[in-house]
Amino acid sequence: MKKLLFTAIILGVGFLFQSHKADEGMFPLSEMKNIDLKKAGLKMAPIDLYNPSGVSTIDAIVRVGGCTGSFVSNDGLIVTNHHCAFGYVVAMSTVQNNYMRDGFLANNREQEAQAKGLVCKITASYSDVSSEVLMGTQSTSDPVERLKIIAANIKKITEEENKINKNLQCEISEMFTGKTYVLFRYQMLKDVRVVYVPARSIGEYGGEKDNWVWPRHSGDFAFLRAYVAPDGSAAEYSANNVPFKPKKFLKINTKGIKDNDFVFILGYPGRTFRNQPAAFYQYHEENMLKYVSNLYDWQINKMEELGKNSDSIQIKYAGKIKSLANVTKNYKGKLQGFRRVGLTAKKYAEEQEMQKFILSDPKLKAQFGDVVPTINNLYKEVIAQAPRNLFLDYIYNVSPTLQMAAAIDNYKINYLPLKNKSDKQGFLSTQVPKLKGIFARLYGQMDPAIEIDAILKMFADAHAFNSENKVAAVEAFYKKYPSDEARRKYIAQLFDKTKVSNKDYMLKILADSGDGFSKIKDGLTVLAGDINVEMNTFDALDRIRDGKMNGLLARYADAKNAFKQKQFIPDANATLRFTYGYVRGYYPNDGEYNKPFTTLAGVIEKEDGKDFELLQIIKDLYAAKDLGNFMHPDLQDLPVNFLYNLDTTGGNSGSPVLDENGDLVGVNFDRAYTATINDYAWNEAYSRSVAVDIRYVLWTVQKVAKAQNLLKELGI
Repeated sequence: MKKLLFTAIILGVGFLFQSHKADEGMFPLSEMKNIDLKKAGLKMAPIDLYNPSGVSTIDAIVRVGGCTGSFVSNDGLIVTNHHCAFGYVVAMSTVQNNYMRDGFLANNREQEAQAKGLVCKITASYSDVSSEVLMGTQSTSDPVERLKIIAANIKKITEEENKINKNLQCEISEMFTGKTYVLFRYQMLKDVRVVYVPARSIGEYGGEKDNWVWPRHSGDFAFLRAYVAPDGSAAEYSANNVPFKPKKFLKINTKGIKDNDFVFILGYPGRTFRNQPAAFYQYHEENMLKYVSNLYDWQINKMEELGKNSDSIQIKYAGKIKSLANVTKNYKGKLQGFRRVGLTAKKYAEEQEMQKFILSDPKLKAQFGDVVPTINNLYKEVIAQAPRNLFLDYIYNVSPTLQMAAAIDNYKINYLPLKNKSDKQGFLSTQVPKLKGIFARLYGQMDPAIEIDAILKMFADAHAFNSENKVAAVEAFYKKYPSDEARRKYIAQLFDKTKVSNKDYMLKILADSGDGFSKIKDGLTVLAGDINVEMNTFDALDRIRDGKMNGLLARYADAKNAFKQKQFIPDANATLRFTYGYVRGYYPNDGEYNKPFTTLAGVIEKEDGKDFELLQIIKDLYAAKDLGNFMHPDLQDLPVNFLYNLDTTGGNSGSPVLDENGDLVGVNFDRAYTATINDYAWNEAYSRSVAVDIRYVLWTVQKVAKAQNLLKELGI
């Protein structure tokens, strides 16, 4: 089956894209046949890299939650990033056993700790289903109906595929908006355990101060292990499970790489936006990126303030702070990139040239003449309404308790009008399980200590919006409670009295699976209901706009193809991609050159006991010049991190960096600050990604952790 399905996507989708490394390089596997990899520097046989009908390197690649990893042993051992495993280590940590700070090592299989909630996926096969997904859309001019048809088709196809492939999870990914859809079949791994995560002072050396910058000196790696049932099928955590046997695992090149060496990555990059219209870039630059980064900065500062004198609170907030800090610094880098590149203006200029070209040809004018003007008019609305819509997008994000209250209110809005008993039972049978899932996800996040302040902060911001963006619920709240003291007192009372955060009460109602939720009415659900009135109204308008945009962007891609006389690689969308390039330094600023390698000497130089805290054993090993067998011959030191000009983005975290022979030489974990703009535009001059050198990984395992069992399994 695998052979037939891979062939289908090569024939059905591959013709859509042409390889243009100068512009971008996150290639779907179907495009690899169009790249002259031998000329680029690959020495292994291309068929061993990607073999549609047999075992090849791609079989060693695994999606690890929202990151990537790779198998490095026959017993399901996975190497990925420290920051990809961090949240699971935080969940394991207590004040007494602070694995978050000190790291975690299992000396044998029995000591390996469950990474609760982590699911890994391996791409088994995929095929083009565009015609099936779009079936029926041609017969409607209603934009909302178009979206409903697409959603219904996707649901039908995936349900049928999941019935046929009982041991796989099937998902459909949109490759080009409103145009191209691919069905992916994934092998699932539901029992994943932590094997080794280094101390935080190694895994994120420099913390947020060094995040998204170069030079870096971070040991951002971790080892996990995947388990399955004794019969090889996916299974939840069980003591009876056995290590997963991958079809392929990677060999490690202990000699590593040097400047200008050919390298490549296989991974699951999350999301890029390179095929969007110019107005999309304007919205992101002027509105979304600024709003989110400012909000996240506020949340981080608040959590750091609350945890200043408490280890337990620091542990509680550590994962959230790390996640928010990663995003906000990334967004600030993107904003810098927009300004430095002048990206929005360039996109508008390119679009104007395209429009002139289209209007000069009667046939193209008839086909595409209205596309760009219509898109721009839609985005004028989006940009004008951005403050209010961003408030509505994020108000529940900052308050899980208010989000649960809103879910209950929406439940009541749809349930209470039902009169027929069978309609009520049908509604309850589908919606109560959803509410259970929402509560299970949100309960552990509920925290009045920060939520009350977050709501007051966002309400204050919204109260300052211009007249076009006023939020009625906020204005009514300010009118009723005109002083800061009165507003804080009222919100605090809502949290104190609400039943939404009462675990026993909520679980009792959830267990009944009845209509108990319809009887919940307290101040917090009323407040959420007031917000929902506007949110639901504007969501309906957004759906109309989204439906129009869905059809327009499909035509936009065709218009761009006609203008450029070439096809384009689809934006990254968390599906398996290939990218290649070279180990290479660069000039981030005028007169400033960044070398491609950092070393252990730099780790020692940075130590300050605060942002750069260092374990004594590392200082002792460096003083003794005990580098094992991992010294870089040109640098005469232990390499720690290195740069390369590959095209990566979020989701590539943990991706293996492979050499010309397909051997593991590093673990991708970051980009340089200038490369955060990659999500919108890639350019060899400023796009650099960062990996931890495999020699530093092995040295840390051998000399710092003294994990001989792990070295033996790695074949070192």
